[in-house]
Amino acid sequence: MSASNCPETPRQKMIQMMYLVYTAMLALNVAAEVLNGFVTVGDAMNKSNQNIELKISDTYDIFDAAHNNNPAKTQECWEKAQQIKALSNEIRLYIDTLQFDFLAKVQPKTTVVDHSTGEKQSFVLKEGETTNYENCKKALEIGGLAILEKPEDQHEGSNYFYGTGDNPNGKGLELQKKIIEYKRKLNDILGEDSTQLKTGLDVESDGWSTKQGKFVPWVQFNFDNTIVVSDFVILAKLKAETMNAEFDAVNLLYKKVKSNDFSFDKIAVISRPKSSYIMQGGKYELVVNVGAYDSKAHFEADVNGAHFTSNDSGAVVYTAACNATGPKTVTGTVYVKNDNGTESYPFKESYFVAEPMAVFELTEMNVVYYGIDNPIRISVPGAAAHDVVVTLADPNDATIIPDKEKGAGNYIIQPKVKVKKEGIRVNASIKDGKGTRQMGSTTFRVRTIPDPKVYIGKYESGQSIPLNEFKNAKSISVRQGPDFAFKMKNPQVTKQSITITKIQGADELESKNNNWGPDVQSYVQKAKPGCKMTIDVTVTMADGSKRIIPASFRIIR
Repeated sequence: MSASNCPETPRQKMIQMMYLVYTAMLALNVAAEVLNGFVTVGDAMNKSNQNIELKISDTYDIFDAAHNNNPAKTQECWEKAQQIKALSNEIRLYIDTLQFDFLAKVQPKTTVVDHSTGEKQSFVLKEGETTNYENCKKALEIGGLAILEKPEDQHEGSNYFYGTGDNPNGKGLELQKKIIEYKRKLNDILGEDSTQLKTGLDVESDGWSTKQGKFVPWVQFNFDNTIVVSDFVILAKLKAETMNAEFDAVNLLYKKVKSNDFSFDKIAVISRPKSSYIMQGGKYELVVNVGAYDSKAHFEADVNGAHFTSNDSGAVVYTAACNATGPKTVTGTVYVKNDNGTESYPFKESYFVAEPMAVFELTEMNVVYYGIDNPIRISVPGAAAHDVVVTLADPNDATIIPDKEKGAGNYIIQPKVKVKKEGIRVNASIKDGKGTRQMGSTTFRVRTIPDPKVYIGKYESGQSIPLNEFKNAKSISVRQGPDFAFKMKNPQVTKQSITITKIQGADELESKNNNWGPDVQSYVQKAKPGCKMTIDVTVTMADGSKRIIPASFRIIR
């Protein structure tokens, strides 16, 4: 059914090797280790079959896209591919049905343990004479061949597939006929191209029976006196070979319509680093593309001494560990085949590796103050603000919260202690694909709010004030000095103890707030150049503390 000059594909060789392992196992006593071997081989083949199904589906999708793009060119081969698809679906459905019917026959119900969750699920596989195919499929998908209660039984499988008596009359003979018919129809569809196809479905040849010491027919060799679990392995093997035949046949048709289909006269190498600024301990990643390329024709590339082959998306992905800081260079050459041979295209990229670093920036001063909000900005060069994680070495020292008003990267520190000699330690790290990485830390000193200043009008305590401005004043004001730029409430004046020198009776004056009452103002009007006003101002600070602030003003002409 196949041309002798067509070598087996690696996938077919693998299947044949697994089948040889299976036949060798048949010659051994059916011990527990042997049964486990059958289960392992059978489950591996079923998993492989699922992957082959995905590849087949992708091939049809590609073929459909080519047909939609250019129906006139692809119509004949595309129609043959659709015939192969229907033919192959039919034989696979038959094998699956055979497998499920046999499973339901040997055990009408089963309980399966889902190893991913540890949960048990019970399935009714057969009710009366009716097989529940959906339950059979689910049970095998979840539990694999390990769900077989009597995998070593040599009677059920033999009776079902080989039959009873000297002549085979079981399902195995029907299976053999359907496979032979499948191969015939497959070759008919391909026509003269069938000589390039090697199906691997050799069900016509006899097999050597060590038990009988002679070659026996295929059905007898595979199903006479075989154990139950081996029958499932044989079905998985046959299903794999039918899918391989389908895959190779459709690819044969696709290559026929796509040969010499892609042509271009210019190539541009596109090398794109994901980032040219990398922190120490991170990873540099460079994606190299060919500007115009055939996705079916992989290209080769040398990058910094390493050789690569492009992936299915037409790209080479180069990665390098970034353990040393400083400027780095990536050089390479891309090799692309064309009708005239191979063309080479050099490229060069550079990037910079920086040390891990967090920037702590107090937006107002270089210390933090107890009792008020202390704004701070924290950033990590090269990292997005939302990826930066800010924590305190000791949460008992303070609280640190995002400053919603100023936005990402801005925080407010609120110390819980008035004075901490060793300071408050703040850490900064970033979240990335590897988890959370420490980027730096700093320690802030904690101080109490400095004493405020006392003012009469625009004149600060300790300054001289002209007589006329002094007499026009009716109050004092208390506020932080101009060097204290934090936003906070001004201290609240609760009492003033006032003395004005050189004025009789003006030595025990009092006021309960900022304003001077009529009695204080009457003495103010008596003041002359050379007089001096001293005030002890009792205030309540923004942090809740009470302080007495001394102040003095000399009156001048």
